[in-house]
Amino acid sequence: MNKLKIIKKYDLENFKNILTCIFYGLICGVLTGAFTFFFKFLTNKCEWVSRWIYQTAKNSYYYIILVFIALIALSLICYLLHKQFPESKGGGIPRSEGVLRGLLTFKWANALIGAFAGSIIGFLCGIPIGGEGPSVLMGTAIGAMCAGLTKHKSAWERYVMSGGAGAGFAVVTGAPLSGILFVIEEVHKRFSLLLVLTVSTSVIVAGITSSCLAKIFSVDLTFINFNSNCKFELSDLGYLSLLGVIMAFTVGFYDWSIACFEKLTKRLKKFLPKWLKLVAVFLITGILGFVLSDAIYSGHDVIIFLTKTKVAITTLILLVILRLVMMLFVTDSGVTGGIFIPTLTIGALFGAITSNLLLSLGMDQSLRPAVILLGACAFLGGSLRAPITASVFFLELTGCFTNIIYVIFVIFTVSTINEFFNQMPFYDKVLKNMEEHEHEGKTFKTGYFKVKVEKGAFVVGKTVREIMWPPYCAVLSILRKVDEQEEFFNAIDQQILENDVITLRANYYEKERLEKLLHDLVGMGNQIENYDKF
Repeated sequence: MNKLKIIKKYDLENFKNILTCIFYGLICGVLTGAFTFFFKFLTNKCEWVSRWIYQTAKNSYYYIILVFIALIALSLICYLLHKQFPESKGGGIPRSEGVLRGLLTFKWANALIGAFAGSIIGFLCGIPIGGEGPSVLMGTAIGAMCAGLTKHKSAWERYVMSGGAGAGFAVVTGAPLSGILFVIEEVHKRFSLLLVLTVSTSVIVAGITSSCLAKIFSVDLTFINFNSNCKFELSDLGYLSLLGVIMAFTVGFYDWSIACFEKLTKRLKKFLPKWLKLVAVFLITGILGFVLSDAIYSGHDVIIFLTKTKVAITTLILLVILRLVMMLFVTDSGVTGGIFIPTLTIGALFGAITSNLLLSLGMDQSLRPAVILLGACAFLGGSLRAPITASVFFLELTGCFTNIIYVIFVIFTVSTINEFFNQMPFYDKVLKNMEEHEHEGKTFKTGYFKVKVEKGAFVVGKTVREIMWPPYCAVLSILRKVDEQEEFFNAIDQQILENDVITLRANYYEKERLEKLLHDLVGMGNQIENYDKF
Protein backbone atom coordinates (compact mmCIF):
# COMPACT_ATOMS: atom_id res chain seq x y z
CA MET A 1 0.00 0.00 0.00
CA ASN A 2 1.58 3.32 -1.05
CA LYS A 3 1.61 6.46 1.09
CA LEU A 4 -1.17 8.24 -0.88
CA LYS A 5 -3.58 5.34 -0.35
CA ILE A 6 -2.71 5.27 3.36
CA ILE A 7 -3.58 8.95 3.74
CA LYS A 8 -6.94 8.55 1.96
CA LYS A 9 -7.80 5.42 3.92
CA TYR A 10 -7.44 7.10 7.31
CA ASP A 11 -9.24 10.36 6.50
CA LEU A 12 -12.44 8.51 7.36
CA GLU A 13 -10.93 7.41 10.69
CA ASN A 14 -10.20 11.03 11.59
CA PHE A 15 -13.78 12.00 10.73
CA LYS A 16 -15.10 9.21 12.97
CA ASN A 17 -12.84 10.37 15.81
CA ILE A 18 -14.23 13.91 15.58
CA LEU A 19 -17.83 12.67 15.59
CA THR A 20 -17.09 10.43 18.59
CA CYS A 21 -15.59 13.33 20.55
CA ILE A 22 -18.58 15.56 19.85
CA PHE A 23 -21.19 12.85 20.52
CA TYR A 24 -19.87 11.66 23.88
CA GLY A 25 -18.81 15.16 24.86
CA LEU A 26 -22.39 16.26 24.27
CA ILE A 27 -23.90 13.48 26.40
CA CYS A 28 -21.37 14.05 29.17
CA GLY A 29 -21.92 17.81 29.03
CA VAL A 30 -25.71 17.57 29.41
CA LEU A 31 -25.51 15.17 32.36
CA THR A 32 -22.65 16.96 34.11
CA GLY A 33 -24.22 20.38 33.56
CA ALA A 34 -27.54 19.29 35.08
CA PHE A 35 -26.01 17.37 37.98
CA THR A 36 -23.52 20.11 38.86
CA PHE A 37 -26.23 22.78 38.72
CA PHE A 38 -28.39 20.98 41.27
CA PHE A 39 -25.33 20.18 43.38
CA LYS A 40 -24.35 23.86 43.45
CA PHE A 41 -27.94 24.86 44.22
CA LEU A 42 -28.12 22.38 47.10
CA THR A 43 -24.73 23.29 48.61
CA ASN A 44 -25.72 26.97 48.61
CA LYS A 45 -28.86 26.06 50.56
CA CYS A 46 -26.78 23.94 52.97
CA GLU A 47 -24.42 26.85 53.63
CA TRP A 48 -27.41 29.14 54.30
CA VAL A 49 -28.86 26.59 56.76
CA SER A 50 -25.47 26.23 58.45
CA ARG A 51 -25.10 29.98 58.98
CA TRP A 52 -28.65 30.16 60.35
CA ILE A 53 -27.95 27.32 62.83
CA TYR A 54 -24.76 28.93 64.18
CA GLN A 55 -26.43 32.32 64.42
CA THR A 56 -29.52 30.96 66.20
CA ALA A 57 -27.72 28.53 68.52
CA LYS A 58 -25.20 31.05 69.89
CA ASN A 59 -27.90 32.54 72.15
CA SER A 60 -28.35 29.31 74.13
CA TYR A 61 -25.76 27.06 75.84
CA TYR A 62 -28.15 24.14 75.38
CA TYR A 63 -28.28 24.65 71.59
CA ILE A 64 -24.50 25.13 71.44
CA ILE A 65 -23.98 21.74 73.11
CA LEU A 66 -26.44 20.14 70.67
CA VAL A 67 -24.56 21.66 67.74
CA PHE A 68 -21.23 20.19 68.90
CA ILE A 69 -22.84 16.78 69.47
CA ALA A 70 -24.21 16.95 65.93
CA LEU A 71 -20.78 17.93 64.59
CA ILE A 72 -19.15 14.92 66.27
CA ALA A 73 -21.86 12.62 64.90
CA LEU A 74 -21.50 14.02 61.36
CA SER A 75 -17.70 13.73 61.50
CA LEU A 76 -18.03 10.03 62.36
CA ILE A 77 -20.57 9.58 59.56
CA CYS A 78 -18.02 11.23 57.24
CA TYR A 79 -15.38 8.75 58.48
CA LEU A 80 -17.69 5.79 57.72
CA LEU A 81 -18.43 7.32 54.33
CA HIS A 82 -14.71 7.42 53.55
CA LYS A 83 -14.37 3.75 54.49
CA GLN A 84 -17.33 2.79 52.29
CA PHE A 85 -16.42 5.13 49.39
CA PRO A 86 -12.64 5.73 49.58
CA GLU A 87 -12.75 7.57 46.24
CA SER A 88 -14.48 10.47 47.99
CA LYS A 89 -11.71 11.08 50.50
CA GLY A 90 -9.68 14.28 50.18
CA GLY A 91 -9.64 16.93 47.47
CA GLY A 92 -11.69 16.19 44.39
CA ILE A 93 -9.35 17.90 41.95
CA PRO A 94 -6.12 16.00 42.86
CA ARG A 95 -8.01 12.69 42.77
CA SER A 96 -9.54 13.57 39.40
CA GLU A 97 -6.10 14.52 38.09
CA GLY A 98 -4.75 11.14 39.21
CA VAL A 99 -7.60 9.27 37.53
CA LEU A 100 -7.38 11.30 34.31
CA ARG A 101 -3.62 10.80 34.08
CA GLY A 102 -4.05 7.09 34.73
CA LEU A 103 -2.15 7.22 38.04
CA LEU A 104 -5.15 6.31 40.22
CA THR A 105 -8.09 3.96 39.79
CA PHE A 106 -11.64 4.54 40.95
CA LYS A 107 -15.19 3.24 40.71
CA TRP A 108 -17.28 5.99 39.18
CA ALA A 109 -20.45 5.16 41.17
CA ASN A 110 -18.54 5.26 44.47
CA ALA A 111 -16.92 8.56 43.55
CA LEU A 112 -20.24 10.11 42.52
CA ILE A 113 -22.16 9.03 45.63
CA GLY A 114 -19.30 9.62 48.07
CA ALA A 115 -18.34 13.07 46.75
CA PHE A 116 -21.96 14.22 46.75
CA ALA A 117 -22.82 12.96 50.24
CA GLY A 118 -19.51 13.98 51.80
CA SER A 119 -19.71 17.49 50.37
CA ILE A 120 -23.27 18.00 51.62
CA ILE A 121 -22.11 17.09 55.13
CA GLY A 122 -19.14 19.47 54.85
CA PHE A 123 -21.23 22.41 53.65
CA LEU A 124 -23.91 21.77 56.26
CA CYS A 125 -21.27 21.95 59.01
CA GLY A 126 -19.45 24.97 57.53
CA ILE A 127 -16.16 23.20 56.76
CA PRO A 128 -13.90 25.56 54.73
CA ILE A 129 -14.23 23.67 51.45
CA GLY A 130 -15.38 24.64 47.97
CA GLY A 131 -17.79 23.00 45.58
CA GLU A 132 -15.39 22.98 42.64
CA GLY A 133 -13.40 19.89 43.78
CA PRO A 134 -16.44 17.61 44.22
CA SER A 135 -17.92 19.02 40.98
CA VAL A 136 -14.76 18.09 39.06
CA LEU A 137 -14.69 14.62 40.64
CA MET A 138 -18.40 14.05 40.00
CA GLY A 139 -17.97 15.29 36.42
CA THR A 140 -15.12 12.80 36.03
CA ALA A 141 -17.37 10.04 37.38
CA ILE A 142 -20.19 10.99 34.98
CA GLY A 143 -17.66 10.94 32.14
CA ALA A 144 -16.62 7.41 33.13
CA MET A 145 -20.29 6.38 33.07
CA CYS A 146 -20.76 7.88 29.60
CA ALA A 147 -17.55 6.27 28.32
CA GLY A 148 -19.08 2.88 29.15
CA LEU A 149 -21.24 3.33 26.04
CA THR A 150 -18.24 3.54 23.68
CA LYS A 151 -16.81 0.69 21.63
CA HIS A 152 -13.28 1.15 23.01
CA LYS A 153 -14.36 1.92 26.59
CA SER A 154 -10.99 2.01 28.35
CA ALA A 155 -9.30 3.90 25.51
CA TRP A 156 -11.95 6.64 25.23
CA GLU A 157 -12.61 6.80 28.97
CA ARG A 158 -9.96 9.37 29.90
CA TYR A 159 -11.03 11.72 27.08
CA VAL A 160 -14.71 11.67 28.08
CA MET A 161 -13.86 11.87 31.80
CA SER A 162 -11.70 14.93 31.03
CA GLY A 163 -14.75 16.51 29.40
CA GLY A 164 -16.78 15.83 32.54
CA ALA A 165 -14.07 17.29 34.77
CA GLY A 166 -13.86 20.48 32.70
CA ALA A 167 -17.65 20.78 32.60
CA GLY A 168 -17.94 20.40 36.38
CA PHE A 169 -15.30 23.08 36.94
CA ALA A 170 -16.87 25.45 34.42
CA VAL A 171 -20.41 25.24 35.83
CA VAL A 172 -19.46 25.68 39.48
CA THR A 173 -17.15 28.66 38.79
CA GLY A 174 -19.09 30.16 35.90
CA ALA A 175 -15.86 30.27 33.85
CA PRO A 176 -16.15 28.00 30.77
CA LEU A 177 -12.90 28.98 29.07
CA SER A 178 -11.02 28.50 32.34
CA GLY A 179 -12.64 25.06 32.61
CA ILE A 180 -11.17 24.06 29.25
CA LEU A 181 -7.74 25.49 30.04
CA PHE A 182 -7.80 23.94 33.52
CA VAL A 183 -8.00 20.44 32.03
CA ILE A 184 -5.33 21.13 29.41
CA GLU A 185 -2.84 23.11 31.51
CA GLU A 186 -3.32 21.80 35.05
CA VAL A 187 -4.73 18.27 34.70
CA HIS A 188 -3.03 16.84 31.60
CA LYS A 189 -0.33 19.45 30.95
CA ARG A 190 -0.66 18.61 27.26
CA PHE A 191 -2.50 19.68 24.11
CA SER A 192 -4.16 17.39 21.57
CA LEU A 193 -7.04 17.81 19.15
CA LEU A 194 -9.14 14.94 20.53
CA LEU A 195 -8.73 16.16 24.11
CA VAL A 196 -9.56 19.79 23.31
CA LEU A 197 -12.55 18.81 21.15
CA THR A 198 -14.05 16.50 23.78
CA VAL A 199 -13.50 18.91 26.67
CA SER A 200 -14.74 21.95 24.72
CA THR A 201 -17.92 20.15 23.66
CA SER A 202 -18.66 19.02 27.22
CA VAL A 203 -17.98 22.47 28.70
CA ILE A 204 -20.09 24.33 26.13
CA VAL A 205 -23.05 21.94 26.43
CA ALA A 206 -22.80 21.89 30.24
CA GLY A 207 -22.83 25.70 30.28
CA ILE A 208 -25.93 25.84 28.08
CA THR A 209 -27.66 23.17 30.20
CA SER A 210 -26.93 24.94 33.50
CA SER A 211 -27.99 28.32 32.05
CA CYS A 212 -31.33 26.87 30.96
CA LEU A 213 -31.89 25.38 34.41
CA ALA A 214 -30.89 28.66 36.04
CA LYS A 215 -33.62 30.46 34.10
CA ILE A 216 -36.19 27.82 35.03
CA PHE A 217 -35.34 27.99 38.75
CA SER A 218 -34.52 31.75 38.73
CA VAL A 219 -30.97 31.21 40.02
CA ASP A 220 -28.03 33.57 39.44
CA LEU A 221 -24.97 31.55 38.35
CA THR A 222 -22.58 34.52 38.47
CA PHE A 223 -19.56 33.69 40.61
CA ILE A 224 -18.69 37.33 41.38
CA ASN A 225 -20.63 40.43 40.33
CA PHE A 226 -17.74 42.75 39.51
CA ASN A 227 -19.19 46.16 38.69
CA SER A 228 -15.96 48.15 38.66
CA ASN A 229 -14.93 49.58 35.29
CA CYS A 230 -11.35 50.06 36.39
CA LYS A 231 -8.61 50.06 33.79
CA PHE A 232 -4.90 49.69 34.48
CA GLU A 233 -2.62 52.21 32.80
CA LEU A 234 1.08 52.22 32.02
CA SER A 235 1.60 54.50 35.03
CA ASP A 236 0.32 51.67 37.29
CA LEU A 237 3.07 49.29 36.18
CA GLY A 238 5.15 50.01 39.29
CA TYR A 239 2.27 49.11 41.61
CA LEU A 240 1.56 45.95 39.60
CA SER A 241 5.23 44.95 39.69
CA LEU A 242 5.22 45.24 43.48
CA LEU A 243 1.95 43.27 43.59
CA GLY A 244 3.51 40.48 41.54
CA VAL A 245 6.63 40.29 43.73
CA ILE A 246 4.64 40.28 47.00
CA MET A 247 2.19 37.62 45.74
CA ALA A 248 5.12 35.47 44.58
CA PHE A 249 6.58 35.49 48.09
CA THR A 250 3.16 34.73 49.62
CA VAL A 251 2.96 31.66 47.35
CA GLY A 252 6.45 30.68 48.51
CA PHE A 253 5.36 31.07 52.13
CA TYR A 254 2.22 29.05 51.39
CA ASP A 255 4.23 26.19 49.83
CA TRP A 256 6.74 26.29 52.70
CA SER A 257 3.92 26.11 55.28
CA ILE A 258 2.46 23.06 53.56
CA ALA A 259 5.86 21.34 53.47
CA CYS A 260 6.46 22.00 57.19
CA PHE A 261 2.97 20.83 58.13
CA GLU A 262 3.42 17.66 56.05
CA LYS A 263 6.63 16.80 57.95
CA LEU A 264 4.86 17.37 61.27
CA THR A 265 1.85 15.20 60.40
CA LYS A 266 4.11 12.34 59.27
CA ARG A 267 5.68 12.30 62.72
CA LEU A 268 2.29 12.35 64.44
CA LYS A 269 0.63 9.90 62.04
CA LYS A 270 0.89 6.89 64.38
CA PHE A 271 -0.57 8.84 67.31
CA LEU A 272 -3.55 10.41 65.51
CA PRO A 273 -6.16 8.01 64.06
CA LYS A 274 -8.09 9.18 61.00
CA TRP A 275 -11.42 9.45 62.79
CA LEU A 276 -9.88 11.71 65.44
CA LYS A 277 -8.55 14.09 62.77
CA LEU A 278 -12.03 14.39 61.30
CA VAL A 279 -13.62 14.99 64.68
CA ALA A 280 -11.02 17.68 65.45
CA VAL A 281 -11.63 19.51 62.15
CA PHE A 282 -15.41 19.47 62.64
CA LEU A 283 -15.11 20.73 66.24
CA ILE A 284 -12.69 23.53 65.32
CA THR A 285 -15.06 24.51 62.53
CA GLY A 286 -17.89 24.64 65.08
CA ILE A 287 -15.89 26.94 67.38
CA LEU A 288 -15.10 29.31 64.50
CA GLY A 289 -18.73 29.15 63.40
CA PHE A 290 -19.74 30.73 66.69
CA VAL A 291 -16.75 33.08 67.03
CA LEU A 292 -15.65 34.14 63.51
CA SER A 293 -17.68 32.65 60.65
CA ASP A 294 -15.56 34.44 57.99
CA ALA A 295 -12.78 31.95 58.77
CA ILE A 296 -14.89 28.98 57.61
CA TYR A 297 -17.08 28.08 54.61
CA SER A 298 -15.65 28.26 51.09
CA GLY A 299 -14.71 31.94 51.34
CA HIS A 300 -16.75 33.03 48.33
CA ASP A 301 -18.61 35.63 50.42
CA VAL A 302 -15.31 36.87 51.85
CA ILE A 303 -13.96 37.56 48.36
CA ILE A 304 -17.07 39.55 47.43
CA PHE A 305 -16.93 41.50 50.70
CA LEU A 306 -13.25 42.37 50.25
CA THR A 307 -13.88 43.86 46.80
CA LYS A 308 -16.62 46.12 48.17
CA THR A 309 -15.37 47.11 51.64
CA LYS A 310 -11.99 48.09 53.04
CA VAL A 311 -11.08 45.84 55.98
CA ALA A 312 -8.62 46.57 58.81
CA ILE A 313 -5.20 45.02 58.24
CA THR A 314 -5.27 43.22 61.61
CA THR A 315 -8.51 41.46 60.64
CA LEU A 316 -7.04 40.50 57.26
CA ILE A 317 -3.93 38.99 58.88
CA LEU A 318 -6.05 37.06 61.38
CA LEU A 319 -8.25 35.64 58.61
CA VAL A 320 -5.21 34.66 56.53
CA ILE A 321 -3.70 32.74 59.46
CA LEU A 322 -6.96 31.01 60.40
CA ARG A 323 -7.83 30.07 56.81
CA LEU A 324 -4.33 28.78 56.09
CA VAL A 325 -4.32 26.65 59.25
CA MET A 326 -7.82 25.35 58.52
CA MET A 327 -6.83 24.42 54.97
CA LEU A 328 -3.88 22.43 56.30
CA PHE A 329 -6.08 20.62 58.81
CA VAL A 330 -8.84 19.97 56.27
CA THR A 331 -6.54 18.49 53.62
CA ASP A 332 -4.69 16.36 56.18
CA SER A 333 -7.94 14.95 57.61
CA GLY A 334 -9.24 13.96 54.17
CA VAL A 335 -12.53 15.86 54.39
CA THR A 336 -14.48 15.61 51.13
CA GLY A 337 -14.45 18.94 49.33
CA GLY A 338 -12.55 21.33 47.12
CA ILE A 339 -9.67 23.65 47.95
CA PHE A 340 -9.72 25.74 44.77
CA ILE A 341 -12.05 28.47 46.10
CA PRO A 342 -10.50 28.39 49.64
CA THR A 343 -7.09 28.89 47.98
CA LEU A 344 -8.53 31.74 45.94
CA THR A 345 -9.85 33.25 49.19
CA ILE A 346 -6.42 33.13 50.84
CA GLY A 347 -5.02 34.84 47.74
CA ALA A 348 -7.75 37.51 47.95
CA LEU A 349 -6.83 38.18 51.59
CA PHE A 350 -3.15 38.54 50.68
CA GLY A 351 -4.26 40.75 47.79
CA ALA A 352 -6.31 42.93 50.15
CA ILE A 353 -3.31 43.34 52.49
CA THR A 354 -1.12 44.28 49.51
CA SER A 355 -3.75 46.70 48.18
CA ASN A 356 -3.59 48.61 51.49
CA LEU A 357 0.16 48.98 51.01
CA LEU A 358 -0.24 50.12 47.40
CA LEU A 359 -2.91 52.66 48.39
CA SER A 360 -0.52 54.14 50.96
CA LEU A 361 2.04 54.49 48.15
CA GLY A 362 -0.39 56.49 46.01
CA MET A 363 -2.32 53.95 43.95
CA ASP A 364 -5.77 55.10 42.78
CA GLN A 365 -8.55 53.95 45.13
CA SER A 366 -10.69 52.77 42.18
CA LEU A 367 -8.12 50.05 41.39
CA ARG A 368 -8.44 48.35 44.80
CA PRO A 369 -11.16 45.76 43.85
CA ALA A 370 -9.30 44.74 40.69
CA VAL A 371 -5.99 44.50 42.56
CA ILE A 372 -7.57 42.20 45.18
CA LEU A 373 -8.98 39.86 42.52
CA LEU A 374 -5.77 40.01 40.51
CA GLY A 375 -3.80 39.14 43.64
CA ALA A 376 -6.18 36.22 44.28
CA CYS A 377 -5.80 34.84 40.75
CA ALA A 378 -2.01 35.40 40.78
CA PHE A 379 -1.78 33.50 44.08
CA LEU A 380 -3.93 30.71 42.63
CA GLY A 381 -1.90 30.53 39.42
CA GLY A 382 1.35 30.47 41.40
CA SER A 383 0.24 27.77 43.82
CA LEU A 384 -1.13 25.58 41.00
CA ARG A 385 1.66 26.47 38.54
CA ALA A 386 -1.09 27.24 36.01
CA PRO A 387 -0.57 30.88 34.94
CA ILE A 388 -2.61 30.72 31.72
CA THR A 389 -5.68 29.32 33.50
CA ALA A 390 -5.31 31.93 36.27
CA SER A 391 -5.04 34.78 33.74
CA VAL A 392 -8.14 33.72 31.83
CA PHE A 393 -9.99 33.08 35.09
CA PHE A 394 -9.40 36.70 36.16
CA LEU A 395 -10.66 38.01 32.82
CA GLU A 396 -13.79 35.84 33.02
CA LEU A 397 -14.46 36.92 36.63
CA THR A 398 -14.13 40.65 35.95
CA GLY A 399 -14.90 41.07 32.27
CA CYS A 400 -12.04 43.62 32.14
CA PHE A 401 -10.45 42.34 28.93
CA THR A 402 -8.70 45.67 28.31
CA ASN A 403 -6.40 44.78 31.24
CA ILE A 404 -5.12 41.58 29.67
CA ILE A 405 -1.49 42.72 29.21
CA TYR A 406 -1.22 43.87 32.84
CA VAL A 407 -2.95 40.72 34.13
CA ILE A 408 -0.53 38.48 32.26
CA PHE A 409 2.39 40.62 33.47
CA VAL A 410 1.46 40.18 37.17
CA ILE A 411 0.58 36.48 37.02
CA PHE A 412 3.64 35.51 34.99
CA THR A 413 5.83 37.58 37.33
CA VAL A 414 4.53 35.42 40.19
CA SER A 415 5.11 32.21 38.21
CA THR A 416 8.64 33.22 37.20
CA ILE A 417 9.72 34.06 40.75
CA ASN A 418 8.12 30.87 42.09
CA GLU A 419 10.36 28.79 39.85
CA PHE A 420 13.29 29.84 42.04
CA PHE A 421 11.61 28.39 45.15
CA ASN A 422 11.59 24.93 43.50
CA GLN A 423 8.58 23.76 45.54
CA MET A 424 6.13 21.09 44.40
CA PRO A 425 2.62 22.51 43.74
CA PHE A 426 0.04 21.75 46.42
CA TYR A 427 -2.21 19.63 44.17
CA ASP A 428 0.80 17.60 43.05
CA LYS A 429 1.72 16.93 46.69
CA VAL A 430 -1.79 15.74 47.48
CA LEU A 431 -1.83 13.56 44.34
CA LYS A 432 1.59 12.09 45.19
CA ASN A 433 0.30 11.09 48.64
CA MET A 434 -2.80 9.51 47.07
CA GLU A 435 -0.68 7.58 44.59
CA GLU A 436 1.69 6.33 47.30
CA HIS A 437 -1.27 5.21 49.41
CA GLU A 438 -2.90 3.32 46.51
CA HIS A 439 0.33 1.55 45.49
CA GLU A 440 1.68 0.99 48.99
CA GLY A 441 3.79 -2.17 49.17
CA LYS A 442 4.14 -2.48 45.37
CA THR A 443 7.42 -2.26 43.44
CA PHE A 444 7.91 0.38 40.76
CA LYS A 445 9.42 -1.37 37.70
CA THR A 446 10.69 -0.34 34.26
CA GLY A 447 10.25 -2.41 31.10
CA TYR A 448 10.23 -2.23 27.30
CA PHE A 449 7.28 -3.49 25.29
CA LYS A 450 6.66 -4.25 21.62
CA VAL A 451 3.08 -4.40 20.30
CA LYS A 452 1.52 -4.79 16.86
CA VAL A 453 -1.51 -2.66 15.95
CA GLU A 454 -4.58 -4.65 14.93
CA LYS A 455 -7.13 -3.65 12.31
CA GLY A 456 -9.85 -1.49 13.89
CA ALA A 457 -7.78 -0.78 17.03
CA PHE A 458 -8.34 2.49 18.88
CA VAL A 459 -4.95 3.96 17.94
CA VAL A 460 -5.47 3.50 14.20
CA GLY A 461 -5.59 6.83 12.40
CA LYS A 462 -4.46 8.84 15.43
CA THR A 463 -1.11 10.49 16.02
CA VAL A 464 1.12 9.49 18.92
CA ARG A 465 0.56 12.80 20.76
CA GLU A 466 -3.26 12.45 20.55
CA ILE A 467 -3.33 9.11 22.38
CA MET A 468 -3.52 8.89 26.16
CA TRP A 469 -0.99 6.14 26.73
CA PRO A 470 -0.69 4.40 30.10
CA PRO A 471 1.02 6.54 32.77
CA TYR A 472 4.82 6.74 32.70
CA CYS A 473 4.77 5.34 29.16
CA ALA A 474 6.73 6.69 26.16
CA VAL A 475 6.66 5.61 22.51
CA LEU A 476 10.23 5.00 21.34
CA SER A 477 9.68 3.97 17.72
CA ILE A 478 7.17 2.81 15.11
CA LEU A 479 8.11 0.13 12.55
CA ARG A 480 6.01 0.11 9.37
CA LYS A 481 6.02 -1.66 6.02
CA VAL A 482 5.62 0.77 3.12
CA ASP A 483 5.81 -0.57 -0.44
CA GLU A 484 7.24 -3.85 0.94
CA GLN A 485 10.02 -1.98 2.76
CA GLU A 486 10.32 -1.47 6.51
CA GLU A 487 10.66 2.10 7.80
CA PHE A 488 11.24 3.42 11.33
CA PHE A 489 9.41 6.48 12.66
CA ASN A 490 9.81 8.20 16.02
CA ALA A 491 7.97 11.55 15.66
CA ILE A 492 5.19 12.23 18.18
CA ASP A 493 3.08 13.65 15.34
CA GLN A 494 3.31 10.41 13.39
CA GLN A 495 -0.05 8.85 12.53
CA ILE A 496 -0.37 5.21 13.62
CA LEU A 497 -1.65 2.67 11.09
CA GLU A 498 -2.75 -0.94 11.31
CA ASN A 499 0.06 -3.53 11.37
CA ASP A 500 2.51 -0.94 12.75
CA VAL A 501 4.88 -2.36 15.37
CA ILE A 502 5.26 0.04 18.31
CA THR A 503 8.10 -0.08 20.82
CA LEU A 504 7.43 1.56 24.19
CA ARG A 505 9.22 2.15 27.48
CA ALA A 506 6.98 2.05 30.56
CA ASN A 507 7.31 2.38 34.31
CA TYR A 508 4.62 0.45 36.15
CA TYR A 509 3.46 -1.10 39.40
CA GLU A 510 1.31 -3.90 37.97
CA LYS A 511 2.32 -5.53 34.68
CA GLU A 512 -1.14 -7.05 34.19
CA ARG A 513 -2.85 -3.64 34.36
CA LEU A 514 -0.31 -2.11 31.98
CA GLU A 515 -0.81 -4.90 29.44
CA LYS A 516 -4.59 -4.53 29.67
CA LEU A 517 -4.34 -0.81 28.95
CA LEU A 518 -2.08 -1.49 25.97
CA HIS A 519 -4.44 -4.17 24.65
CA ASP A 520 -7.33 -1.70 24.87
CA LEU A 521 -5.36 0.66 22.66
CA VAL A 522 -3.77 -1.64 20.04
CA GLY A 523 -6.17 -4.60 20.02
CA MET A 524 -6.90 -7.56 22.23
CA GLY A 525 -5.71 -10.32 19.91
CA ASN A 526 -1.96 -9.76 19.68
CA GLN A 527 0.88 -10.79 21.93
CA ILE A 528 2.72 -8.10 23.88
CA GLU A 529 6.46 -8.72 23.92
CA ASN A 530 8.25 -7.61 27.09
CA TYR A 531 11.98 -6.86 27.44
CA ASP A 532 13.94 -5.83 30.51
CA LYS A 533 16.40 -3.90 28.35
CA PHE A 534 16.06 -2.16 25.00
